[in-house]
Amino acid sequence: MIELETPRQWENMQDEYGSLNLYPSGHIMARMRSRLGKEVLTSRDISTLPENYRITTAGLVIRRQRPHSKVVFITLEDEFGHIPCMVFPKVFDRWEYQFKSPILIVRGKLSRREDTFNVIVEYVKPLSAQSKIPPSKDWH
Repeated sequence: MIELETPRQWENMQDEYGSLNLYPSGHIMARMRSRLGKEVLTSRDISTLPENYRITTAGLVIRRQRPHSKVVFITLEDEFGHIPCMVFPKVFDRWEYQFKSPILIVRGKLSRREDTFNVIVEYVKPLSAQSKIPPSKDWH
């Protein structure tokens, strides 16, 4: 019998996201958080900030919605919760391709209504998990 290497945690997470669309043992953002700067806030951090506060945050895109209005609604998910985002046409048109990435870093202004908040996105950058993906095992 051939001895196989035990898969690393990152490989297990990739497999579970690939088959289940979730990772029961944690969240991808928890694994990537250490690679982000302290300026990248979590959903927990954002929940206490005031109206018009400028923020940078990141998360896994779990919803993209473009109802009949021109505004695009995107929900990011991090290891602590959800981050609702609003993207107006001028911003969406400028970075449309980047918004297709599964993990995003967004920068914008916080908007509050009653007990909820939205991030009005002004800038977006795809966050690549590629640097964390283990190298392939090539057999010759």
